Amino acid sequence: MELLGFGAGGWGWSFLSGLLVTVEVAILALPFGLLFGLMIALGRRSKSRLLRIASVGYANAFQAIPELLTIFAIYHGCSQLIQFLMSELDIQASWSVPGVAAGSFALGLVFAAYSSEIWLAALAGIGRGQYEAAMSLGLPGIASLRIVILPQAFRLALPGLGNLWIILLKDTALVSLISVSELMREVNLAVAATHRYFLLYLFACLGYIVLTKISEFVLERLNLRASRHLVRVA
Repeated sequence: MELLGFGAGGWGWSFLSGLLVTVEVAILALPFGLLFGLMIALGRRSKSRLLRIASVGYANAFQAIPELLTIFAIYHGCSQLIQFLMSELDIQASWSVPGVAAGSFALGLVFAAYSSEIWLAALAGIGRGQYEAAMSLGLPGIASLRIVILPQAFRLALPGLGNLWIILLKDTALVSLISVSELMREVNLAVAATHRYFLLYLFACLGYIVLTKISEFVLERLNLRASRHLVRVA
């Protein structure tokens, strides 16, 4: 167990650092994915035909493209674009997009595509009477959405969004391929140095299981809080 310890020759601190980076990447991707996914869902319900086509096209494209390809495209593509702009401005410097930022943004784009489907179903699950009640109160469109519709839609969407969050946690392993020092990369470095494949990969499995169980506990609390106003019938 010295291999997993925090003393000299142990990889404990490296694994802990990688675990924190894994959580960081997922947390950075989450709010963007949620908000952009909601915007895509609203676009798909829009009266504008152009906006509906663009929203459906975005969702279909990012659901069809592998997450790894999206990560590579964002990381390398944005880095080359920045280098091109710097050369056009006659700036002599070498700069690339930080891996954590690129990975979080790419995973957020993918999360948005899938979360838009969940938001769309949740919004469709709100009764027409709720929209009419908001209109009768004289609430403008944005206020009606924020005060009346979204709190109810969030409760309906929460189970599906929770599943996407757990998938997002596991997908963070992909950013190790753009040299982000998250859990999987740190484990691979330890494996390359020690050749203790089974033990170290088993430890990585346990790390993701712990993150998943913590997430499930938090999601259960959130679900109970979001449903606290519902009357339970025995």
